[in-house]
Amino acid sequence: MVEQRSKQDNRRPVGAGQDRRALAVLGLIVLGFAVLVQTLQGVGAPEASDAVTVVEIWGWNLAAESLDYLTPAFEQAHPDIDVQVKVSGAMVQTRLLLALAGGVGAPGACQLQEREAPKYVSTGRLADMSRWAQRYADAFPAASWASCTMEGGIYAIPWDIGPCAVFYKRWVFDQYGLDPNTIETWDDFIAMGRELHERSGGRVRMLPLSVSGLGDMFQILMQQNGGGVFDAEGRIVVHQPRNVEALRLIRKLLDSGICAPLGVSSDEGLASYNGDSIACYPGAVWLMHNIKDKSASRAGQWGVFRLPAIEPGGLRNSNIGGSVLVVPDQGFASQAAQKFVEYALCTVDAQLTQYEKYGLFPAYLPAHEDPRFDQPDPFFGGQRVAKLFAQDYTRVTPMVRTRDWADAERYLNESLSVWGIQRQDERAFLMEVARMLNHRLGREIAPVEGGQP
Repeated sequence: MVEQRSKQDNRRPVGAGQDRRALAVLGLIVLGFAVLVQTLQGVGAPEASDAVTVVEIWGWNLAAESLDYLTPAFEQAHPDIDVQVKVSGAMVQTRLLLALAGGVGAPGACQLQEREAPKYVSTGRLADMSRWAQRYADAFPAASWASCTMEGGIYAIPWDIGPCAVFYKRWVFDQYGLDPNTIETWDDFIAMGRELHERSGGRVRMLPLSVSGLGDMFQILMQQNGGGVFDAEGRIVVHQPRNVEALRLIRKLLDSGICAPLGVSSDEGLASYNGDSIACYPGAVWLMHNIKDKSASRAGQWGVFRLPAIEPGGLRNSNIGGSVLVVPDQGFASQAAQKFVEYALCTVDAQLTQYEKYGLFPAYLPAHEDPRFDQPDPFFGGQRVAKLFAQDYTRVTPMVRTRDWADAERYLNESLSVWGIQRQDERAFLMEVARMLNHRLGREIAPVEGGQP
């Protein structure tokens, strides 16, 4: 184990040339104020000596802390490298983009959300790590690896992933004589939710789901069903039949009477973990941290069951969230930074340490085969939850995330709220989303299979 420290698609994105010209213009502006930018960022270029190369890493919250935890063992094996992890806030990605544009002030390596990676890859300002990373291509899920490459180059390495299941309150299901492990499909889920609502006299709802926050649920069901927003050529396919099916399932959930109208991460949602008004919470593995934190008094009384399938025999997993590490192609520390990235993300011990101590679910598949990954979790009544979340994850369809994924995601999430309130036809709604994305992003709308959904 590691000693604790004492102190998107593989094609060129559409419009990448325009992006790089725009980035160059921005770079000239930022470069003129490089000193000011670095002052505002609170960082300067780390100094190197003949003996030691200083590598600065940017990240946020637990993820950054997990990297800091790894540094003593890495530095012991590489005494010529001094890793300095800077724990930053949510603005770290914006700061990195400015540093890339200006050609100065970037760290040795930086954390990014996986969904944001293609935007940074398309800048042409990240180091191509293919020389050593190519041998790990099959050691990561295809769904994660797709966001890290462009034109055969490897510009990011997957860090953690967000496989999905359903967290549930054993004490609630026991009270009303129901077994959630008999649920196989979303129809079963809805049927049990109605039964639970009836047996509880209307006191208990099956899950939290609000029309003002449908984005996460839609992404879970969309990817579970093999859908997406863009195809491999960067064309818009949000209107495809698989997405229509996912949206109709959300409407069925909303109309079933089993949903509490609140967000999972809202104050009310967080407060509901200890009560008995909501029975379970479909979501990604990282939700586990919030549940353990907010419901510590209920340790041992929680459980997890697999994500219901959309159709009998269908896939019972999906993904939402995850992050990567990138290395800016900027200066002397690049090679040293890549050595640390390889150690942190491509070794079993480092990945399992980050999972055990910080809850970062390993993207590195060999870690899933280690006996330490298959340990009972006392909080969940001794269930082996890691293996449960990992089951069939490699079958999850890769989501094509273009450089403008964040813009598309933002517009889609805003539009879903309107759809939920106005009860628009699912097919017509997604076709209108496709037209608006075409207008906003300048991307072609692809024909769908079999004509209109």
